[in-house]
Amino acid sequence: MYNPSPFLICAAALTSIFSFFFGGYFLERESVYRLWIKLVAYDVEMGSEEERKSICAEMESKERTFRQTKGLLWMILLTLICEFLVFQFYSLKYIDAASHLYRPDSFHTYFWFTVIIGILTFINCLEMLYINVSMELVDKFPYIRFRKRVTGQARLFMVWQLLDCHNLKITEHDAAKIPKNFYLARKKLEGK
Repeated sequence: MYNPSPFLICAAALTSIFSFFFGGYFLERESVYRLWIKLVAYDVEMGSEEERKSICAEMESKERTFRQTKGLLWMILLTLICEFLVFQFYSLKYIDAASHLYRPDSFHTYFWFTVIIGILTFINCLEMLYINVSMELVDKFPYIRFRKRVTGQARLFMVWQLLDCHNLKITEHDAAKIPKNFYLARKKLEGK
């Protein structure tokens, strides 16, 4: 008997988990943006060295959170895409007229489940695209232009560099050059 309900339940659960982590990622990104705009755009001075150290530690923690959350979001999205493909293969034996399990009424059910699961997958793909790409309206055809989004990690690096965090670290921990991306970006800026 053709029963695609578990696939829909699985897709809904994965979408729910994806949305939860995407929401957390977005909140972190906005908090970094608020700090970045305060320090970079409005040139607010940080008072004491302790306050700067506290912000530097927070930046390193957020950088790790961004990396891990993006990795988790990609894994959930790939799982959802695989689930959609498995659903297609599962359904094939019930909608193919040459199959001994074929039932004429299965195609109607298959069609609607494919639409619903496909929409859920598509929405998650758009959310993942939103993390990396920004869209601007322009006055000529095709009326939109895509550009790479300034990521939360890039803003973190700007704040980290501005506060001179690498010089505030204890020597033993600075030797490990963590977060690695920040140190690599700093080397490129310095031309080393």
